[in-house]
Amino acid sequence: MASQPHFNDHYKGLLNQLPPSIKKEVWLRLTTRKYNPLTEEQAGRIHPDIDSLLTKEVNRYYKKKDRQRLKVDANTTPDGSNALSRLAEFEKQLDERERFLLQQENNIKNTIESKVKDECKRTKEQYDNLSQQLRAEHEEVYNKLQFSSEMLKIKLEHQYNDRVSELEKKNKSHSSSLEVSLRKKDKEIEKLTSAITKAKNKYRDLEDVILAKDLKIIDLDDKLHKTSTRYLFDETIEPIFYKSSNLSEAWTSKREKAKIYPDIRKNYTFRTRV
Repeated sequence: MASQPHFNDHYKGLLNQLPPSIKKEVWLRLTTRKYNPLTEEQAGRIHPDIDSLLTKEVNRYYKKKDRQRLKVDANTTPDGSNALSRLAEFEKQLDERERFLLQQENNIKNTIESKVKDECKRTKEQYDNLSQQLRAEHEEVYNKLQFSSEMLKIKLEHQYNDRVSELEKKNKSHSSSLEVSLRKKDKEIEKLTSAITKAKNKYRDLEDVILAKDLKIIDLDDKLHKTSTRYLFDETIEPIFYKSSNLSEAWTSKREKAKIYPDIRKNYTFRTRV
């Protein structure tokens, strides 16, 4: 069921000149017409189509009322039938003219709709063709990029493998050279270790010889002191007892220096202290 007209108050002046039936007819024409119909919300606002249609209906309504008044006047005046006949003929011509204009308006609307439809169809076809062309170009570019990417990947893999192989060869060569160098160093270290061991053994032997020499000298010195009161103390032989702290410190210093400078052992004889 169609809703009741509820035009905007802006059209109150025009609406007051029309009967309810025409108001309802105008409302239905605006909201149910085939070409560009208005929603009820739009029809309730200010719109140029509403103004145009209401003005047209007001003019038509007053023309109709004027014709009715003329018919009444013609029936009440002499020679009114001739005037009424001419008026009827004139109204017929007006109706035909109005139908012709309405038909032209419909034809123009249909032509516009057809052209708009054709233009939309043509535009859609152009869009579809362009879209298909762009899609094909995109796929072509994508395939080229994918191919280039695969080729670059293969190239980089080859370069990487070649570099790894080269580094492995260099590493093997370096490792081999390093092993040879390490073997030489090991042999040198073995020689040095052997020499150091021999030197230590020789040093121990010398220590033993020096110790034996010192013991003999000390033993001989002690015997001389026991057998002869005229025998003087030898300052190069460490005494059994120290007569003073200075003498003790002096011999302690000589003993420590002898550890660093072996030649001191040639000039002095040290006793074994427990």
